[in-house]
Amino acid sequence: MQPSQPSQHSQDWQPSPVSLFSDGPAPRLLDLAIAAQESGGKLSLDEEIQRYIRVVRGDWIANWNCSVYASSGVLDFAADSVARAGSLDSFPPEFREKAMRAAGDMEPVEYLRMLAELVRILNREGVPEYSELPMAGWEFLQTFPYLFGFDAVLMDEGGGSFSDTVRSYVSSEHPYCHERAASYATEAQRALALFPGAEGLRPHLSWAGRDGLRALIDTVNDHMQREHS
Repeated sequence: MQPSQPSQHSQDWQPSPVSLFSDGPAPRLLDLAIAAQESGGKLSLDEEIQRYIRVVRGDWIANWNCSVYASSGVLDFAADSVARAGSLDSFPPEFREKAMRAAGDMEPVEYLRMLAELVRILNREGVPEYSELPMAGWEFLQTFPYLFGFDAVLMDEGGGSFSDTVRSYVSSEHPYCHERAASYATEAQRALALFPGAEGLRPHLSWAGRDGLRALIDTVNDHMQREHS
């Protein structure tokens, strides 16, 4: 019995890149590349990618869902897809625009492959400490989203003491406050561990020095012990 031959349809079929390139690591890394190139020398592409690596490696969910190594693979797939298509015309408009801006005078295929290799090289070098490479603004937003959001709460509420504002806000979510309260306390404790000095996160949030972060943790813990234990 002769093995069946693949149909013409199966031979012509290629995976669609739309879902991969509309979101995920490819557009994120291209955003960083564009920011570095258009910063007038204020940002380094290597350092921005090192920050990306630090963010992914520092979050076990992000690392489990799409490791840095997998991210470089997506860029390789993007390069192969563009090469196979012969142009960026069939790609999502946002990805097409980002790839062209990032590539500049280079061919997009060459640039995507270069970027993928740079990600792999820097990933092998390890993650720099914050004392070696300070946390950038975008990195802060990805690492401490709840603390950043709470800053808006403090500005809106105003008037009362810090602890009273924390207590009022957590209580307003009661009895469904577990996840939000845990996120506040977790991020504050992580900030104390990563930035143990008196300044804490004050370069990013005016209230988030060591004392403010401790007050947030203590107030959240007090609420959970009183209302949920």
